[in-house]
Amino acid sequence: MNTYLIDPRNTTKPYNFCLLSTLKKKKYPFDFLGYIPRDWREKSPIKENNLFLPLSRGIFENKKTQRFIANLTQTPEIFFGHLRLRGKLKKNTILHFLWFTVPSIEKYIIPHLGNAKILYTAHNLLPHREHPRDLQNLKKLYSCMQKIIVHDNETKNKFYEIFNIPVSVTTIPHGNAEIFYNTFDRTTDLDSKNFYSKMFPRLKRPIFLFMGPIKKYKGLETLSTAINILNKKNLDYSVIVKDKIKKEIKNLYPLVAYPSYSMLGLIYRNADAVILPHKNISQSITLFEAGYFKKPVIVSKTGGLKETVRHGKDGFIFEKDSPTSLADKMEGFIDMSSNQIEKMGENFKDHLIKEYSWDNITEKLIKIYLSFSNL
Repeated sequence: MNTYLIDPRNTTKPYNFCLLSTLKKKKYPFDFLGYIPRDWREKSPIKENNLFLPLSRGIFENKKTQRFIANLTQTPEIFFGHLRLRGKLKKNTILHFLWFTVPSIEKYIIPHLGNAKILYTAHNLLPHREHPRDLQNLKKLYSCMQKIIVHDNETKNKFYEIFNIPVSVTTIPHGNAEIFYNTFDRTTDLDSKNFYSKMFPRLKRPIFLFMGPIKKYKGLETLSTAINILNKKNLDYSVIVKDKIKKEIKNLYPLVAYPSYSMLGLIYRNADAVILPHKNISQSITLFEAGYFKKPVIVSKTGGLKETVRHGKDGFIFEKDSPTSLADKMEGFIDMSSNQIEKMGENFKDHLIKEYSWDNITEKLIKIYLSFSNL
């Protein structure tokens, strides 16, 4: 049985790299159909076999150029890419889609890909942009899946509430970031300390980090209100937001920087804790990046965030959309010693390594693949 993992733009790069690396280690036979970044080339677990988007991803590496070209060419590239995919299909083929690139087009193509067994990893049930047509586009796509994979039980329940279609949904957690950042991270704690001293020479600890870009679902408004609550108490702390901010607030510092994955540690390493005040989310790579860099977290009580973090051991969980609850948890860190914070970060990293290993995750996926071969 032929197994194809498909993500035309390689949208979830850390997730995909870890998944492909572990499947290869386990010697499960598969092909990945999608874009391979140039900075992967020597370390990539697989050779590029990209049927899709050769212009926007195969030639130009600049992200802005890629997006500009993709907006012009994505319709024909996705259409003809799927025609090329259909030519590859044989009896008993498994198609595992890791991301839908253009649902408005794919809803007409994917349901007609022969007799393939099709499954999809839904990192998000709906795009965060909240376009009114997304629900119907994705409902049609989801309806032709043999199985849908989500990262947490809350999202599994929401799937049936939102779409109300008889499709098998199973929960397989998002894996940790160890394989990806062990391969690509090129930063040190000293590099990060020097980076912060140049950008923010007068930060007060503890330093909280909010990873951008700022979008409504990420809950920056909740964080901003929590900061105002803490400021009234005249406490010492700092919050860094990795994006532009519209309104100046005491102790809140914008950081407009776009480092590559290999240099992202510059931002994480010198922070003390990472805040994810999301309004809704299935799972976030930021959570696993924080764990990789041994940073405890404060997360809202939603989706896979609350299922991954052990309250009081790896960080704190606060009530979603509650600035008062978030401010209380931030104050908990402010009252802790640096050793206590570091210990909590080490606990979180150990927890993710043990409970969210890619060996366990790929074993579950391989069982699904093999179950299809027996149908």
